Amino acid sequence: MRRGAWHQCGANNQKFIFEMLQTGAGVGVILSPKDLAYEKAQDYARQYKGAGADVLIDPQFYEPDFADGKLSSYPIAQFRQSIASLGALSAHSFASLTAALRGENQALGSSAVIAPAIPYEAARPDIAQLNARLFAAAKAAGESLGIPTYATVVMGGSITTAQVAQSILSQATALNADGWYYAVEFDSAERLPTDVEAVFRYCSAGLTLACTGKPVLHAYAGPLAGLAFGSGARAAAIGFWQNLWGFTRSRFQPSTGQGGGGDAPPRFFSTPLWGTIVYPDELLQLPPSLQNTILTHSPYSGAVSTVTATAWQKWDSYRHMVHQIIAYVSPLAASADARQAMQTVVSDLVSANALHSQVHTAGLILRDGSNSYQPSWASAGTRMLADMSGDYQWLQLQGGP
Repeated sequence: MRRGAWHQCGANNQKFIFEMLQTGAGVGVILSPKDLAYEKAQDYARQYKGAGADVLIDPQFYEPDFADGKLSSYPIAQFRQSIASLGALSAHSFASLTAALRGENQALGSSAVIAPAIPYEAARPDIAQLNARLFAAAKAAGESLGIPTYATVVMGGSITTAQVAQSILSQATALNADGWYYAVEFDSAERLPTDVEAVFRYCSAGLTLACTGKPVLHAYAGPLAGLAFGSGARAAAIGFWQNLWGFTRSRFQPSTGQGGGGDAPPRFFSTPLWGTIVYPDELLQLPPSLQNTILTHSPYSGAVSTVTATAWQKWDSYRHMVHQIIAYVSPLAASADARQAMQTVVSDLVSANALHSQVHTAGLILRDGSNSYQPSWASAGTRMLADMSGDYQWLQLQGGP
């Protein structure tokens, strides 16, 4: 598994990702079959590999009978059926799934096979059993191709206690995986998670997976990528769409027809704030001293002005955000020291919270609630350093993530 920031594909960001790779931003790409037809995926995979990136495909079996978007164009589409139907499949059918997974990953030139899996849930042994069968089919495909197989470990929203989380992890880590493709389903009503316990469970479960000695790729990490590396990840996946800032099952359910953003103004992602501020409306309301502190520029933010409301293209704001997150987390990944990464992230989050307090004192309440999560994340990280000290030590004895 390539160490560093990966790009998480979503809707209409395939060309964007290729552009970022050409500038050296990111080491890999995770394809999204929901958003990209099989033939097109092969074309983009060749481009990404030509730009020096590794390529993976997320089978997206999170709602296994969901087949909208481009999912039906893939060989494994025939296996998109209910949990009960999948559980009743014969050994012969699972052999056919192996063949389909092998064909897909070979055609895309994947660096590893990501096993299809349903999100784990509390008191659902049937899901754990089905995931074990799905993994076995994927493992056979990986072995036939001579590449690693990563087990998908997505912790569903019903897992709300550390005890249940550890029970689920015991089942998942019993799989003979070569690595872990890991995510947590947070409260879907929140833009980013604000519950300390939920963020701590996310971090501690990630560290538990890392302590198996096998690499962890935190899927759908987004702005949480810093905490991911502080929790022992070798890789973390980043995207600019908000529905890529954390795992959300709603992406794999029938659309309600609601969506949006349309004419919304661009958001400037500020590393010191570790959040966004609306440009130009909010930024220009601040005193110059705060503007200068908040504005951390990238090659894509030259149009941003603190004097006049100069137009800034929304796609440049997306490029700026992804560039800044990758620039921040890349040294954390390269150091391969999870404890030190968490210490750095906690310190920066504390500083971000202090800066948000100055913004509030200046009379501005940020529209997106961009100051709502930093204190919780810092608290969860501080607790990780105190409560998981033994795990950090064990991880370093193994040579780090």
